[in-house]
Amino acid sequence: MARPESPGICALCGERASAAAMVTHLRRCAPAHDGAKGAPAPIHRLRVQGTYNPIFWLDLEIKSAGTLRQLDQFLRNIWLECCGHMSAFRIGHQTYSGMADREFGAFGDQRSMSARVADALPPPGRRFRYEYDFGSTTDLTLRVTGTRHGVIGRPAIRLLARNEAPVWPCATCGAPATEICSFCLGESNPFACARHVRDHPCGEDEGFLPVVNSPRMGVCGYTGEL
Repeated sequence: MARPESPGICALCGERASAAAMVTHLRRCAPAHDGAKGAPAPIHRLRVQGTYNPIFWLDLEIKSAGTLRQLDQFLRNIWLECCGHMSAFRIGHQTYSGMADREFGAFGDQRSMSARVADALPPPGRRFRYEYDFGSTTDLTLRVTGTRHGVIGRPAIRLLARNEAPVWPCATCGAPATEICSFCLGESNPFACARHVRDHPCGEDEGFLPVVNSPRMGVCGYTGEL
């Protein structure tokens, strides 16, 4: 499918910027929006992007004392969760998985997501991967874009910025689509507006899912953030 432009909005000040410019913007904006109470603590700043659909991206900060499990839950809530599928981080040669969590420790060569961010994440500039659902997998690429000391409040993670929801054209009339056909993913245009759902070429009404601002759009039973 064709990819429209994907600028984003800073969740802290409302500035609109391209994906590349947002990384630079947040270096000054994030510290400027820290809390006034509490002792500064180490923080990692991350860019999260769809590996095969990078039009979808997030910037966030996570406390270095936070865990990969907290990061996993954040990604599920905002972008992924549909049916309680398994997930895993692949950082360097190490895998941190939900399977290891269920086994209360190591599972083969996999480690638990209870690992602290400070111990698990690579240095700034390095990329690592995250996978949700090992059947109809949504694959994300993450990069540490910076580290600092600051005060971001009680939650372990703070959303900094997110891509604007893309506008996808209906295959029939070109108007903004509201539905995507899960049977036609990978085709030139799997989208339909509310008026033309029944006119969609594949004719499979039960295959439609809502258009959402997520790299899991149209996959499994995903209908939007929790």
